[in-house]
Amino acid sequence: MTLRFQPPHPFPLLSLPDLEGAERPFVTAWAARPALFVFGHRDCVTTRMTLPFVDRIHRRRPPDTSVIAILQDDAESVRELRHDLELDLPVRLEADPYPVATGMGLRTAPTVMLVGTDGLIARTCEGFKRDELEAMARAIGMVGPLFTEADAGVPARRPG
Repeated sequence: MTLRFQPPHPFPLLSLPDLEGAERPFVTAWAARPALFVFGHRDCVTTRMTLPFVDRIHRRRPPDTSVIAILQDDAESVRELRHDLELDLPVRLEADPYPVATGMGLRTAPTVMLVGTDGLIARTCEGFKRDELEAMARAIGMVGPLFTEADAGVPARRPG
């Protein structure tokens, strides 16, 4: 499966609502440093496996770096998911017909994208790939390794 927006391609200059319903433009995410976006939905097993690691990147990122989940679920479902997985990362809600994901040609959940300060998609990862997530974490300046000995049972790859 090929994404319509292959690196380097501009990330859409759109906005989506946060959990409180406030519209949040994407462009502010990469204003100071590269940003990381993960697209997914709560019923996807691979998304549920990926989100805790993306949240770990969020918790250990430099302060002026954005890590954002774009979830194709309603606010109540996302609040439950955040509670169940103990997530702290900010979320944007993308309602059906999923204008951002559809416009980008995304067909795989999760899809993780690294966006540079120029607003261009620098790297993508479809499904779960340990090496790609580790590389993206380093690219945004996360401190320390993403995966630890406690994650030894996590597979190297899992399709979305």
